Amino acid sequence: MKEANSRTPELPVLAPRCLHLQSKAMAVHGESFANDPDYQDGLTDYWCVKSARSIGPDMGPLGPDVCSDPNRECYEEY
Repeated sequence: MKEANSRTPELPVLAPRCLHLQSKAMAVHGESFANDPDYQDGLTDYWCVKSARSIGPDMGPLGPDVCSDPNRECYEEY
């Protein structure tokens, strides 16, 4: 029998980001990529699936902060 006070743990609310942003932590850990020790230490390298490079198709930098800008012409929400 379930306890009356047991609840499903709440999932973290993630900021929107571009569909094309990728990193090893994202590929291995999925949506819990922020728990990866390399990610937490700032050692994560990002690449763009659309450009297949470490810069975006608009020649801009990559990362969760800059790839969350819906005004960027290459942005597609995840």
